[in-house]
Amino acid sequence: MKHLLFAFTLSISALFAKSQITFLKGYLIPDKGDTLKGEVKINPKKEQDNSNKIFFKDATGVQKNYKPGAKVKGYGYDNNHYVTLTHDGETKFYKRLCNGNILFYKVAFEVTNMNETSFDFDYFLFREGDKKLTTAKQNKFKKQMQEWMSGAADFASDFVEEKNFNEKSAIEIITKYNEWKKNN
Repeated sequence: MKHLLFAFTLSISALFAKSQITFLKGYLIPDKGDTLKGEVKINPKKEQDNSNKIFFKDATGVQKNYKPGAKVKGYGYDNNHYVTLTHDGETKFYKRLCNGNILFYKVAFEVTNMNETSFDFDYFLFREGDKKLTTAKQNKFKKQMQEWMSGAADFASDFVEEKNFNEKSAIEIITKYNEWKKNN
């Protein structure tokens, strides 16, 4: 009976370990050369790791760890795209949430509160011609978007404000604006 219980516990542990960290088909964009196809190692329980490092296995099976910086422009998997950007002197992988006239990014950072470590997100806006990222004002996002969407500020009116920042609604209004801008 002990052996059966041990085998069951071991198989359940292996199942949970496997569901945490997985390799997904993806790509890496080195500073020189073409985009490399391969697999990206992801730990969905530690989303902040995606901002700080990438484990990439190329087509030949060679696995390397990369940090954001001069050697890597970005990486991606599924419908997730990360680019190397620097803000306030710190270089990280920023997740691109929207592409187009207004680029919308998020980056994870650690928060320590009473010896408990967790993570939170900062959001940033960028458009062609900008010299640096602009911090998205989470508590005044609708007003900020009305300024950024001059000539079509009605898109910003659709932003749904909630107690916490509504990332999904922000993505929706920026995507709609970018589509409109592309067609006008």
